Amino acid sequence: MKRAVAIVALALVLIGAVEALESARQIAETVGPLRLGPSGIGVSGLGVLASCAAYLWLGWHIARDRAALRAGAITGFLAGMIGGTVRAVIIADVVADAVARYATVPLWFVPLVLAVFVVGATVVSAVAGAALAFLGVRLERVIRSGRHRPPA
Repeated sequence: MKRAVAIVALALVLIGAVEALESARQIAETVGPLRLGPSGIGVSGLGVLASCAAYLWLGWHIARDRAALRAGAITGFLAGMIGGTVRAVIIADVVADAVARYATVPLWFVPLVLAVFVVGATVVSAVAGAALAFLGVRLERVIRSGRHRPPA
């Protein structure tokens, strides 16, 4: 189980880093007000799909309810904390520049916002990781049992 958690956590950190690099590039290239464009939506959508697939694989691989919940939460915590920090570091400068274009804020403002982002990413990743890993266990059971509908 430890190896699966490490593999999935690493994959999630890499997915987040790729998304952050693309976001930083898009923010840096933006001249006017920041707007979410089609390429940003596409990258985020692919990142969410890849992340969900990673958590589902984890649950499928573990194949036990409680163990999958625990592993998903631990993986999510690690991925949220490490990946959130990596993403915050990647986007820190371009976010600070973008904020400076529109407002004068204290020097501590952007780091505080990014720290809140890391905490939020950690909580959301832990909860979503547990839920998706649990779903992975259930999907594995349904597919292996041959049932295609949940019992009534």
